[in-house]
Parts: sequence; C-alpha cells; structure tokens
Amino acid sequence: MSCKCHVPVVLRDDNAGHEITIRGFMIMLQLSLQALQRLAEFDARLFLGINRLHRHLPLEKLVRGISFTGDGHFYVVLAIVLPLLYPKEGLDFLMAGLFSFLLELPLYWLLKRSFKRRRPFHVVQALAPLLKPSDEFSFPSGHTTAAFMMAALVGVFFPAALFPMLLWASLIGLSRVMLRVHFISDVLAGIVLGTTIAMLSLLILGYL
Repeated sequence: MSCKCHVPVVLRDDNAGHEITIRGFMIMLQLSLQALQRLAEFDARLFLGINRLHRHLPLEKLVRGISFTGDGHFYVVLAIVLPLLYPKEGLDFLMAGLFSFLLELPLYWLLKRSFKRRRPFHVVQALAPLLKPSDEFSFPSGHTTAAFMMAALVGVFFPAALFPMLLWASLIGLSRVMLRVHFISDVLAGIVLGTTIAMLSLLILGYL
C-alpha cells in the first residue's frame, strides 16, 4: 500500500522582507535624528546656562586671559624651558609634542571642514561672541584639543604636573564656552581628540 506524503511548501515573499527591512531602517534613522536633535537642544541650553554667569560676575577679562594661555605661546615656552631644565625628559617631550602636532593639525582641520558646525552665536543670536574666532566653524574646539594633548604629554613625562595641567586644560575648554565661540560638545570632542592623539603619538614613538 503506497502512502503519499505531502510536504508543505513555504513561499517566501522577498518584497515583504525588503519592505520590513526598509521600514526598520527608516524607524532607526528617525529615532537617531530625534536623539541628535534632543542632544543639540540640551547642548544649547547648557551653553546658555553657563553664559548666564556673566550676568552675575565680571568674568570676561578672566576667561579671555585663560583662553589666551591656550593660543600657543605657552606651548613654545614649554618646548624651550623643559629641555633646558630636564634634558632627557624635556627632549622626549619636545619630540612627542612635535609629532603630536603633526598629527593633530591636519586631522583637526579635516574634522572642521567635514562637520562645518556653525558657531554658537550663529545659532543663539542673542549672545554675541566675546572675541573673534579664528574660523567660522565650531566642531571640535581646537584650543581644547591642543590643551588636553599637551596636558597628556606633560603628564606622561612629568607625572607630578599631570593634575595642574589637566585643570588648566579644563579651564581652557570652559573659557571657550564662556567666550561664546564653542558649545560644550565641541569641548568634549576636543578632550577626546587631544588625549587620543597624544596617546597615539606616544605609542608610535615608543614612549608607552
């Protein structure tokens, strides 16, 4: 006696699968855009909150002075003085510093030109900048990037100076926000970028 077995046939609807994939992608994209928008709004509120301090305290000259120490003159002083006072560590620091700047400058400008983020005073027009920025774009903060890069390098070769240098670098970042030329996220990006470049340079040169 013969038995005919019927095997169920499952038909795949490729179009339906593609529609589900596209719909899922669009939902994820929408959620991502909403999250970025909320982060941008929070960034702007934080920027405004920090700059309200100017209403209560005469801070403009102080933050201008702090920001000035990150313009580059201080780095030249370190490059001259440290090798004279500490030939071994100072020369190693000088070499690492020069190599770090060779990495940092093109990467910094590449990010600036890629993101093209507008300065805070273009977004929050009620708050004019307290100094003229060197270029039109905001992300990342170049002063903060260089300051944390130098703080990391000094901290490796002169560990006792690590905390003062990190405090100084943090004040540089805060001053850039209080001068109304950067958002907090620009500063945070500068912290990550500067520290990463310093560590990468030290690894490449064999100091770590």
